[in-house]
Amino acid sequence: MNAPTGAPGRDDAGAAVVLSSDLTPFERLLRLFTRVRPGEGRSVGLFFLQGFLLLFAFYVVRALREGFILTNHTAADRSYAVAIAAVVLMVVIPLYGALRRKIDPELLVPAISLFLVVNLAVFYLLWLREVDFGFVFFIWVGLFGLLVVSQFWAFAADTYNTLSGRRLFPVIMIGANLGALAGAEAAGVAVRHHGLHGLMLLGTGALFLTVFLGRPARRSTPQSSRALPSRDEPAPSLFGGFSVVLRDHYLLLIALLIVLLNWVNTTGEFILADLVQQHADATLGAIADPAARGEFITGVYANYMFWYTLIGLGIQMFLVSRIFDRIGVSGAVMVLPVIAMIGYGLIGFVPIFSIVFLVKVFENSVDYSLMSTTRQALFLPTSRAAKYDGKLAIDTFFWRLGDLIQAGTVYLGVQVYNWRTREFALLSFGLAVIWLFTAWKVAKAYRRIMAEKGADTAPVLAGTIPDFRYAPGRRSQHVLPREAFVDADPGDILTLTAFVDGGQPLPRWLAFDPGELRFFADPPPGLDASHEIEIRATDVDGLSATGAFRILPDKEDA
Repeated sequence: MNAPTGAPGRDDAGAAVVLSSDLTPFERLLRLFTRVRPGEGRSVGLFFLQGFLLLFAFYVVRALREGFILTNHTAADRSYAVAIAAVVLMVVIPLYGALRRKIDPELLVPAISLFLVVNLAVFYLLWLREVDFGFVFFIWVGLFGLLVVSQFWAFAADTYNTLSGRRLFPVIMIGANLGALAGAEAAGVAVRHHGLHGLMLLGTGALFLTVFLGRPARRSTPQSSRALPSRDEPAPSLFGGFSVVLRDHYLLLIALLIVLLNWVNTTGEFILADLVQQHADATLGAIADPAARGEFITGVYANYMFWYTLIGLGIQMFLVSRIFDRIGVSGAVMVLPVIAMIGYGLIGFVPIFSIVFLVKVFENSVDYSLMSTTRQALFLPTSRAAKYDGKLAIDTFFWRLGDLIQAGTVYLGVQVYNWRTREFALLSFGLAVIWLFTAWKVAKAYRRIMAEKGADTAPVLAGTIPDFRYAPGRRSQHVLPREAFVDADPGDILTLTAFVDGGQPLPRWLAFDPGELRFFADPPPGLDASHEIEIRATDVDGLSATGAFRILPDKEDA
């Protein structure tokens, strides 16, 4: 077991008790959202900024791709491009795995980002020469979005140890979500004022800035928060990340989880789209002016995206880290399938627009906040090959596989079986049951891996806590020894709570500040009360240890 903490700011894996005075002002701000250790603020800030800029750049570039392909190509061409992108991934994933084994991630991540910046510059030059590249650009943007996001989270998971990542990923995800919102808004503003020219430069510039952030973010991470070097690299394979996934039971379960998640979610999007059209017909009439109908549907979707984005951001900022604290990653992975079961079960019985709208808003809010963060955290205890190669295969190919299966399901349901909303909702309910079972298997495997790595040990009482003698009628303080509780898990943080007489709240004249391990007593004159104070130290996994001391009147001082 590591030694207990000494001086504030000391980088010690066993120093699980953190004082407010140890933290910088920015780290104290981060405590509004999650638990933070001293020295983590700079690293989190840089990852936050990198995630913001990556998603900002992607949403700007994504707006470009629709304009380029639909200007000179048909909607059918767009569908073909989606299918071709899935085929291209079959080549990109093994190639990425081969590069990742030869180049250190600190160099590979900025190198790939710089390569993509050069790609954007080439597209910009082609646009200036009025070359039609919309079809190729559409495929490239799809690969760009999947690659940079997957690589970013793989690099973060390779930087932080399991418990540190679990604490800090919710905050980093806030940066990514804000970047997506800002990018979508900036795309609209830029194209109105500066046209496609300004949009191209904006996306390229944002992506270029990320080249300089990854390495400093990694190197500024405190030693006690860092992941241990991975030594369990599998033998190289011609199929790269596909082989990594197929040889690992845990990764296979995550891949199945992702397929089911996307299958259920996109089927729900189809249900919503179908009912939005029906809602437009019922409101405007089936023979309404096409322009008015288009504006009505656009307004419904704008309202839909506004609400699930706003609620999702609120969940990300104030609930995700607390849910992780309460039920852990293994519990959080089962939340969304439960919500999907309830939601689609309700739609199956009450298939009306307002119910579908509310269910999809809530489903997407949780998906883009809690579930997105949980998906990244599932890779924290895995090998480097799993974090980079396996994760890329899961985030790209297996994610797209869910899209393809859903498209086939919709085709069969509509064209062959003449299904309506109720049938698709009941199908989604059945899939959500399978999804929940898969999530339970993933949670079970996650807990097993954590136990094998010894990353879930409970804190222990390592020293005695002296008694506190107060003088009636006088204010006084009592500081707990910081080394009283320690935890062997690297990256862990202990939260202290105080009770009196077997679990009762502290008396009114006694207060406890866990941020400074300090009791404040303001006993009234003549008080002659004795209590046993119980201190409970709880770690990130909810495991705890207790210690006790007595608070006694100082008769002589009185």
